[in-house]
Amino acid sequence: MVTNSKNGLRVGDWIKGKTRNGELIHGYVELIEPFNSLVQVKIIISDNKKLIGRIIKLDDNDLEIEPMTTDLCEGEILNLIDLSLSTKDKQWFLELIWKLKRRQSTISFVKKKK
Repeated sequence: MVTNSKNGLRVGDWIKGKTRNGELIHGYVELIEPFNSLVQVKIIISDNKKLIGRIIKLDDNDLEIEPMTTDLCEGEILNLIDLSLSTKDKQWFLELIWKLKRRQSTISFVKKKK
């Protein structure tokens, strides 16, 4: 996996930042150019609707890595359980079931406490 040594960007990392024109963007790293500071980013969200879905080159100094979120809602966990079943990944399936049960027990505990 290609890594940009300046700020630790890797292909697949979710990032946020600004374009040279000041447009806010959120997306993921598609490609890191090895001999300069340019990074190709697939834009998922932007305040400039014309950028959404495009791949653009940005300077890595204008980007910031988005931390991975681990707080999933029940619906997201259920979707991931379906995916784990379709890929036949038993270990992932068991982890997701554990997360779902833990989430449901936490929610029921909070409801009973009120």
